[in-house]
This record gives sequence, C-alpha cells and structure tokens, in this order.
Amino acid sequence: GAEVGAEVGAEARYPPIFEEAPRCSESTLEAVLAAGPEALLTGGPLLLRNATAGWAANAWDDAAIAAAVGETLVEMMAMPTTTHPTLDAAADALVEPARCSVYVADFLKLTGEAAEAVPFEAYLAQLNLLRLPPLLRGVCLSTALPPSSLSIANLWVGGALMKNGLHFDLYDNLLYQLRGTKRALLFPPADAKHLYYGAATIRRHGFDLAAGGVTNETTFDKVRHNVAKLNVFADDVASTHPAVARASPSLCEVRRGDALFLPRGWHHAVISTSRGARRNLAVNLWYAASASGQGQGLSALADMFQQEGCGAGAEGGAAGGG
Repeated sequence: GAEVGAEVGAEARYPPIFEEAPRCSESTLEAVLAAGPEALLTGGPLLLRNATAGWAANAWDDAAIAAAVGETLVEMMAMPTTTHPTLDAAADALVEPARCSVYVADFLKLTGEAAEAVPFEAYLAQLNLLRLPPLLRGVCLSTALPPSSLSIANLWVGGALMKNGLHFDLYDNLLYQLRGTKRALLFPPADAKHLYYGAATIRRHGFDLAAGGVTNETTFDKVRHNVAKLNVFADDVASTHPAVARASPSLCEVRRGDALFLPRGWHHAVISTSRGARRNLAVNLWYAASASGQGQGLSALADMFQQEGCGAGAEGGAAGGG
C-alpha cells in the first residue's frame, strides 16, 4: 500500500478518494495456469506477476520497434493535454484526441527521449498486431484463457505520461506491461449507476501541422454508451460527482513484466507512466465471450505468435496446444 504510493509521482496519482482504494488481488501466471481458465473467468480482476517470462518482446526498445515496423503507417492519437477524453461541460460532450497518420519510426522520434518538445501529446492506441507481424512474433499466446476465444491483439505505445478516462469494454482483457507502469483504477460492473454513464456525445479534436498540431476546433464524431461522463483524475471529483463516493474502487499497479486480467464489463481508467525512459509499452489481448462455443477467434493465427522459449502454459510453447 503506502510504500507503493511513495514511488508514484504526483502526476501519476488519482484523487485521494481513489488513491486510498484497496489494491487489487494478485497471483502469478503459474498459479493461474494451474487453476485453469474457468477459475480466472469466474473471479474478478487479477494482477499476475511474472507474466511475460520468455517473451522476445521484453527486449523491445525504440530502435528494435523502428527496425521491425518503422515504415508501417499507423494512426496516432494527438491531444492538447495528457488526459483523454476531456469533459466539455458546456457542450455536454466528451472530447477525444485527433487522429492522424504517421509512420511508426516518426512517432517514436516525436515522443522518444531525444524528442524536441512538441505542443501536443501523442500516443499509439490499440494498434492491431496482426498488421505488425514482426512484433507479434515477440508475444507469447498464453493458455490462461482459451486461445480459441481470442479476438484482438493490440499494441499500446505512449511517452512519459498518458491518462485514459473511465470506460468499459465487452471483452475479457489480458493486459501485459512491457515498459513503464500502468495504474488502473477499477470498478465492478454493478457500480455503473454511481459513475455517470449515459449517452455520451463524442467530439474530436482537429489536427493541423501547419497550425502547430492539435486544434481546439472539435467536430461531432459519434455517441458512445461505454464512456463515463466524469473526469476521475480531477482532484474535486468527489464534490462535482458525489455519487462516486458510493462506488467500490480498487487500484492496480501494473509494472514491467506484470499482466492484468480484467473481466468484461469492469469499468477502468488508466494512468500510463514511465519515469526516466519516456516510453510506455503494453500489449493487450481481448477475448470474446466463450459462450458462443465456436473458435471463430484468432486461434487459427496462433502460429503468428512467438513459438520458441515461451515456457509452460503457452500455445505453441512447451505446453503444446493447450
């Protein structure tokens, strides 16, 4: 508890009402593999230590990523501040980052240790690793969850600090932290009534390099129902949104080599931080409801993942095919 807090810079802290929340349950990948997927799927969120042992991705740095996929065009998120979405109370809207195309190598230069200061914040969110096969080959596919229900594999690349507002997803999520730290604030699905959900109008920043980057002009994008209309990072959130006091938060510190299992429907906000190295790297695997029973997921693509050196409990690794 307290000793963890001491390592966290002020910029990566939540307001006291959340910072004082209990820390999430912990286990190890070994224990989870021994218990089987059903135990994982029927429990709550779980922090798994030593979850990326044997991954080639542990060695990723900017040079390695640039060498592997530097010439791939991807979509960069750009925003005026480190927090997204931001709340536009006047327009009763949430404002999301601008999107613009960038080569991976250019993004890494823009946000890396040697970068000049730029007048906007940028990160790569939810990059489909199937489009980045040289990187996917550094990721082990665990059998902690059924590979047949795997839907999406994503890469997340940030700089020194990024804050992602409260939302929920309809997938079971295994998030693996490769560089830096993520501090995840979690609420159970039943807390939705305390968390200011509703039809949220999403507006999006414009982006114009000639004008210095992100513009304050925003345009209507869509309406979403899975994003909370409150800023959990605001110090006065308990007074502006008093119902949050009735919620049951927990806080997870996901460090390099850890994984977080987050069941579908759990509300989460995330602060991604990297002290010193200015790089935050994570891979997450989204799993669809296994109720459908058919392996329509990515399991047919298991051979695109890392094959050698994954150790026990990896599809294609020493444990065989699950």
